[in-house]
Amino acid sequence: MNNRGRAGCGCLIFILVACMVGAGIFMHPFTLKSIANQFRYEDKIFQSDAIFVPRFPEDKYGEIYTEAFREFWAGNGKAIWVEDDKLLGMNISEMVLKMAKERGIKDGVIKKIEVGSKGKIKTGNTKEYIEKAGVKKVIVIVPEYASRRFHLVFGSTKDDEKVLFLIKPVSVSYFNKDKWWKDALSRNILFNEFFLMCSYYFDKFKYGFKER
Repeated sequence: MNNRGRAGCGCLIFILVACMVGAGIFMHPFTLKSIANQFRYEDKIFQSDAIFVPRFPEDKYGEIYTEAFREFWAGNGKAIWVEDDKLLGMNISEMVLKMAKERGIKDGVIKKIEVGSKGKIKTGNTKEYIEKAGVKKVIVIVPEYASRRFHLVFGSTKDDEKVLFLIKPVSVSYFNKDKWWKDALSRNILFNEFFLMCSYYFDKFKYGFKER
C-alpha cells in the first residue's frame, strides 16, 4: 500500500513508535512485531530515470544490490547509482559492478556516488549530486527497517522539489522483522534506526521543517 505523505506528518508516527518501544518490551509479541512495521514505508514504484542504492554495512551478501538489479531488469530505471565505500581495501562500486556483469548487465549501467562524511552532510551531498545529474525521478532501494527514515529524509515536502524520490523497501535475511526482539543483530538494527529517527526529529524541531 502507498503510504506517501509529507514529512511533517511523520511526527505522529514518531510519537507512536516512541510509545510502543517504551511499552512494547513488556507486552505481547504481537505488539513487539507491530513496532517493526512502523519503520516500514513504501512508495508506488513506476519507471524512473535511475535507481539509487545507499550503503548499508550490515548487508554483507549484497541483497539490496540484487533487488536493484531486479528493478533494472523490470525496466524501472536506466542506471544504478551506488554509494561508494571501502571494504577490505576494495571499492564497493567495483564489487557491485562485478555482481552486475555476472547477471548480464552491460557496462555503463553501474555508476558510483562518492558523498563522503556522515549524517546530514552526507544526505545533502547525495541529494545535490542527484539533482545536478538532471534526473527527475529516482528509486531508492533500502532495507525495509530503514525505509521510513529514508522517506523522511528524501521525501518531497515542497512543490518545487527538483527530484522525486520513490522509496522501495527490501526484505533482507539478516533482519528478522517478525521476531526482532529475540535476535541480537535485528535488535541493534531497530534500536539504531530509532536513534537515527530521534536525531532527525530533534534537528527538525530545533531548526524547523523548512529545509532538509
